[in-house]
Amino acid sequence: MTHRRFRIPCHLSLLVWLICAGLPLPVMAQQPAVVSGSKGGAAVITARACRVQPGDAADIPSPERGPLLKLLVEQGSVVQQGDVLAELDQDEALLALKLAEQELQAAQQKQTSSRLGQVAAAALAEAERQSEQAALDAQQAQLSAADTSGVRLAAAKEAEAAGALELAEASRRASPRSVSEREYLALTSQRDQAVIATQQAKHESELAALKARSMTKVAEQQLAAVARLRLLMETAEGTERAELAQLDVMKTTVEIARQKVQRRRLVAPFAGIVTERRKAAGEWLEPGEPVLRLIQTSRLMIDGVVSIEESQRLQAGQTARVRRVAAAAAAAAANSDVVVARLIFVSPEVDALNDAVRVRAEVPQPPAWLRPGAQVLLEIVP
Repeated sequence: MTHRRFRIPCHLSLLVWLICAGLPLPVMAQQPAVVSGSKGGAAVITARACRVQPGDAADIPSPERGPLLKLLVEQGSVVQQGDVLAELDQDEALLALKLAEQELQAAQQKQTSSRLGQVAAAALAEAERQSEQAALDAQQAQLSAADTSGVRLAAAKEAEAAGALELAEASRRASPRSVSEREYLALTSQRDQAVIATQQAKHESELAALKARSMTKVAEQQLAAVARLRLLMETAEGTERAELAQLDVMKTTVEIARQKVQRRRLVAPFAGIVTERRKAAGEWLEPGEPVLRLIQTSRLMIDGVVSIEESQRLQAGQTARVRRVAAAAAAAAANSDVVVARLIFVSPEVDALNDAVRVRAEVPQPPAWLRPGAQVLLEIVP
């Protein structure tokens, strides 16, 4: 009888050998589990490690140094943007504001009552008119001084009278009875009058020249006065500009004082709920020291992570669903405890610790059960 040898497959022999040797059996590599569903045939990506975050959260700090006068809100108070939450002592800031306003008012009154520029302008205009008239008078005097016609006319009459007298004398020498004594005396008188007229004409010409020089000096003095008044007007204008600049500085000082009064108040930067009061009335505050904590609950954020492969299918604007962790199984069959969200951020970076990508979804009007800090499920429909 012929015995056939039974051949054991190689992989079974290896398995038997490992069992006999007491070594651990090899474990097949498991594929990562992905919680997915379908919506219209599209796979749903479930983000991991999801936590609810407030839309905005801020520790409201003290903007200035000083004692906390009063807190105007309680823990749990609902506030609107711009509401005053607390006030620091404002006495010193109010006094500084009042002083700045008084100084500004006094400077404005001084600037309004100041007429230096107007007076200088009026004086300059009058001096310019006088200078113009003086220049005209000087020019007229110079023309009069340059006119020698009167002297020439008197000299001509003197020469005529002297010539007539010489002819009479010559005639009398030739014939004593040719010119009567009366005629001779008349000719002599005419010659003497002509000499006096010539002297008077020369004198008047000299006076006209002196007057012309005098009027020229007056015109020069008027020009100098105009120059001085122009400098005075420029100085007045510079003073007015300096006063206006000082007014601007004082207005800025008043505005700074107002801002300092406003900075003695803590104002809500956004609408939300006060969750903590970290200081009490009367405590001393330093700039930047937290006084209140405010969170926004009218808009919530869901932060989670997905794998690198899943992130490649995601982009901002995609629809998402948020579920309670405890109610996830029951909500799978019903829509209770489910709220619609919108994916607003897919990180371009990969976390080096867990090879995951951060994502964030927004819930604009969250239900009452969705609170900041809670753990939820975030399902994203690519």
